[in-house]
Amino acid sequence: MESEKVLQADPIRRILGKVEIETIIKKIQGRKLKQTEKNYLYRSIRPKLIAARMLAETDILKKINTGRRDSSMIEYNLSLYGFPLLVPLDKTGKKIPVEELITTILLYYPKPRYIEAIPIILIKNTINKYRLLDLASANGIKNKIGYLLETAFLIKPLPYLQETLEYLKMNKEQKVQMLAEGDADFLAETSRQRIRKWNLLGRFFDEDFHKLAGAYL
Repeated sequence: MESEKVLQADPIRRILGKVEIETIIKKIQGRKLKQTEKNYLYRSIRPKLIAARMLAETDILKKINTGRRDSSMIEYNLSLYGFPLLVPLDKTGKKIPVEELITTILLYYPKPRYIEAIPIILIKNTINKYRLLDLASANGIKNKIGYLLETAFLIKPLPYLQETLEYLKMNKEQKVQMLAEGDADFLAETSRQRIRKWNLLGRFFDEDFHKLAGAYL
């Protein structure tokens, strides 16, 4: 059962297609494979899994992550864009575009306190809507951006981003994703309706966003 859960994770879906994942699950469960599925298993799936094992054994991920932006960079930029956190900041940090900051948080640092800051910085800064949409589409985070933009609108209307929000509502990604780090089974049971309509899971509450707005706006 653990293997089947892992196969449903977003990073795995970036490597293996839907049919490949279904074939693996079928094989794990001991069900009989069709000839076409056997072909997938031997010609496509096995080589990918062998390559993945080889990459893991060489620890390449650790090597390429050396020097990757750390959380102090996130906190420094959140402060620059109007959401200061009560932590020591590296004053020599590099400022990055606000659209890239939002994307980086959602992809690499999905901590609740960082995600809760995003509606505030959407309100307090002028957003390049075309750049934001490009990043959202390229990185598979349209639903996450849509939910957080909708959250910003609950706090304060942003007319120049209305068209962007409508586009995201009409072009939602179908697969369910977790907005922040957490237990998928627990979040499936406890996520609120508004976040679920964006095909997301997460413990985020409108009242908490409004409290933050009262403190930072």
